[in-house]
Amino acid sequence: MAAGGPPRTFDEIRERALEYGKSRGKARLGIAAAWDPCALEAASEASGLGLVEPVLVGGEEAIRSAASDEGIDIEDWVIVPAEDSVAAAAKTIDLVRSGDVDFIMKGKVQTADLMRAALNKETGIRAGKLMSHLALLWTPTFGRILGLSDGGIVLSPDVEKKADIIRNSVDGMHKLGWENPNVAVICGLEIVNPAMPCTVDAAELAKMNQRGQIEGCVVDGPFGFDNAISEIAAERKGVESPIAGKADLVIVPEIEVGNVLYKGLVFMTEGVRTAGVLLGARVPIVMVSRSDGSDAKLNAIAVGAVIAHASKGR
Repeated sequence: MAAGGPPRTFDEIRERALEYGKSRGKARLGIAAAWDPCALEAASEASGLGLVEPVLVGGEEAIRSAASDEGIDIEDWVIVPAEDSVAAAAKTIDLVRSGDVDFIMKGKVQTADLMRAALNKETGIRAGKLMSHLALLWTPTFGRILGLSDGGIVLSPDVEKKADIIRNSVDGMHKLGWENPNVAVICGLEIVNPAMPCTVDAAELAKMNQRGQIEGCVVDGPFGFDNAISEIAAERKGVESPIAGKADLVIVPEIEVGNVLYKGLVFMTEGVRTAGVLLGARVPIVMVSRSDGSDAKLNAIAVGAVIAHASKGR
């Protein structure tokens, strides 16, 4: 578990990544199909700040051409050859298995191809029952980091998959510094209503937590999003729970809710800062896109680096 308590800002997470790098050496970031300008730009900024040591996987000519076009100096970076994007995905996963990289980032490879390599039963790197996405958000009004899952990977999760989503997210948050995060399972209602199955799932997940089937956190629900994060909203609605209004992590009922909620906060909230990583594999997986600003890319890499360092447990 990472030391220092829950980080309240992404600057604190970057500082922890730097502290780990100084004491243990920079985290080695393997980039699958590294001729992607977006990934190269993110890696260059992260390397310049001392967060990571990039390892580029793919065709050397294509990588050097892309780096030259972006004005990025890669002369001191390791290049591991691979013929095409599918081969680069497989090779990047091999580098994880051999211990030559500490975490990975998607380059110019289809997400399905990277996931197929990661989830391969014989040669993949899946660590748990499923992989899931953890988003982290900070806004000036909220003033601290909030986790959100899963808005990116798991389609139509049943209660068992939701339990695994919680386990993945809590494990990642432990490594970032949360000792016992408050997990709010959110729905459209704050009461259990059999006509809304997600509320039944929420109550079941809370009971699983009470009985020790989900550990390392406090789970309760159902909550609305408002009374999960605002004590004022919880008080006004009469929602009684030890974690009402105090959520560190919100679990959404399905991917569409998480995706819309995340994008709504990002594109309609001034000053928002974000990061996102895939969890449930042996190492964190960072996926950046051109729609992400440089700040979000750096935050995601810093989050991945801290989790990767903390996972080593030394």
